[in-house]
Amino acid sequence: MSETVRSFVAVPLPDEVRTNIFAASQELARELPDMRWSRKVENLHVTLKFLGKIEEERLDALGSALGPVLGAVPRFRVELRRMGAFPSARRASVVWASVDDVGRGLRPLMEAVEATSERLGFPREPRELTAHVTVGRSKRGGVDARRALDAFAAREFGAMTVDEVHVYESRLGGEGSTYVLRSRAALASN
Repeated sequence: MSETVRSFVAVPLPDEVRTNIFAASQELARELPDMRWSRKVENLHVTLKFLGKIEEERLDALGSALGPVLGAVPRFRVELRRMGAFPSARRASVVWASVDDVGRGLRPLMEAVEATSERLGFPREPRELTAHVTVGRSKRGGVDARRALDAFAAREFGAMTVDEVHVYESRLGGEGSTYVLRSRAALASN
């Protein structure tokens, strides 16, 4: 029997962008103490697909399959700015930093990851993905975050070229999860 690991596919963020988003989340944490906030700056990323607990062999197979597929997807620019919440600022369950797809490459990238995952037996995500960086989750129900989020409506965190996708294992721990890089796939160099 193979061991299972929690895992996901994500776009990594440059250090400067992660640092800017993390600093903003720390400001928000003071205003919204009823939320659980990201504890590690290195954990901030844009999730493309959450895989859940899967066998290590399947995770390795997905990592191998993504390389050639994503090698055909062109690199593109995104800008990270402002904070928002799901399902709404009035009932915030998740607080996030927005990803603005200025290069219009996120949809093709997400579809390539979904199609490759589906081919390997992973279920397709039923909801349309809204690209974001999760920074906080509600401990219980939704939190009214409207006033706190208003201060971040025009905040800029930085821009980047999406040139690589990572497959991570997530190890749970008392000081927050630790993400272990299991594989990486480069996008086309245009």
